[in-house]
Order: sequence, then C-alpha cells, then structure tokens
Amino acid sequence: MIGVELLETALLLGLFVLLAGAYGILYGAGKLSQRRAILHAGFACYGIQCALALVVIAFTPLAMFWKAFIAASTLAYLGIPPVTWRFLGRMH
Repeated sequence: MIGVELLETALLLGLFVLLAGAYGILYGAGKLSQRRAILHAGFACYGIQCALALVVIAFTPLAMFWKAFIAASTLAYLGIPPVTWRFLGRMH
C-alpha cells in the first residue's frame, strides 16, 4: 500500500467509525425523545455507512481478512443500538 492509498483508506475507515457513532447516538436520541425524524436520521447514517463499507471493500487495498471484518462489523452495527436500548430499558 502506497502513502496515498494508506491515507485514503484511513480517512474512509475514520468516516466509517464516525457514521457508526452517529447512528448509535441518533438512534438513542430518537428513542429517548420519541421523534421519528431523529430515528430516521440515525438509520440514514447507517445506510451511508453500508455504502461506505462497500466502497472500502471494493476499492481499497486491504487484505481479505480486513475486508471481511469490515463486512461483519457493518452487519453487527445494525443490531447494537436496539439491543442496548432494550437492555437499558429492562435495567431501569
């Protein structure tokens, strides 16, 4: 991987993580405030994250292991906020 590819891949993966965080925060805020618009904004962040994951998988020089890890992470991120929300609801 040359320097430019390394920087591009790092930026894409940084955005990937940022979108995951935005999805989780907006999901929680939408549930807490009971506002569908905020919840939908969270799902929009997840949709953009899925598209970005496809870009990373298709166009970056990462090893196949890391591409598989990105794909698995993308699927796992979908369930984390709802499971966490249910867990917190049962705790309180």
